Amino acid sequence: MLIPGFMAGDMTLAPLANFCRWLGHRAIYAGILSNSECPRETMRKLNARLALAHEKFDQPIVVIGQSLGGVYAREIAREQPEMVERVISLGSPLRQPRRAANLAVQAVARSVAALRGRADGCLSESCQCGLMLSDESPAHVPATHVYSRTDGVVHWQSCVDLSGAPGVENVEVTGSHVGMGLNVDVYRVIAERLAMPHRSRLRLADSQGAATPS
Repeated sequence: MLIPGFMAGDMTLAPLANFCRWLGHRAIYAGILSNSECPRETMRKLNARLALAHEKFDQPIVVIGQSLGGVYAREIAREQPEMVERVISLGSPLRQPRRAANLAVQAVARSVAALRGRADGCLSESCQCGLMLSDESPAHVPATHVYSRTDGVVHWQSCVDLSGAPGVENVEVTGSHVGMGLNVDVYRVIAERLAMPHRSRLRLADSQGAATPS
């Protein structure tokens, strides 16, 4: 399931969706025309979308999010870990997303929030509509956070998970923030992670190994 960045829509991730299909995977869009809605409402829709995909395919879903989409992807995994196979974030400010962006993006975020009448704290940890972002990684859900020191839109340090949680990795690439969805190095990282065995298979292998005498 692909989640676009702030102010972006599903079609901005069409090249990535086509790449995933080329690899032999199903690509599911988040159903977002412009990722600028109230975060609480966006999370409600994304959770519903995830539940439908999980029911349809009868397996946990890999959630890939660009920028703000990656922040939502991690929150989804925190709320519904049994439905998420893996999280991959692309240039996502995991801590204080609005403050981590450059001044121009902050201004746009304030303007969008003001139009909704929810300017105070929108897209931040003090969001008044109920979304509380956390520095904690999703329990038991592997996460790959891709970042670039030449991002140009968000502070690259904010895209790095410092929790030290098992299953979490930070991968550096070279490229721009907007170009994450077209970056060859990013595609290579995604392809490698999608090729990894599902967690259910790993658990089964572990249990069989534990039951086999040495």
